[in-house]
Amino acid sequence: MIIAITVAGTPELRDPDDFKGFKVVIEKPNIPDNEVEAALHGIAYFDAEHLHLWFHQDALKNWGGKPQAAEWVSSFDAMLEKVKKYGFVDEATGSVRAHIERV
Repeated sequence: MIIAITVAGTPELRDPDDFKGFKVVIEKPNIPDNEVEAALHGIAYFDAEHLHLWFHQDALKNWGGKPQAAEWVSSFDAMLEKVKKYGFVDEATGSVRAHIERV
């Protein structure tokens, strides 16, 4: 699953059914972190070091205001269960950590 920040600066969900990886690809060159945060307002937030983005599960399960299918949610939840032991899920908030790639 990839969340892209497009050249236009908008978030786009790509490969939503690939549950083997979760990352953010920032396609807009030299976009400052505050613009990334603005693009992902209500969806995700940076960690303190700005090395990762933490995504709200509800935002992913209802991408663009449209609820995902029950089968998708089940697969997503299974992915989260597998990665919890590696610290990719914040136990307090339920947010999911994503690696950031800048292109």
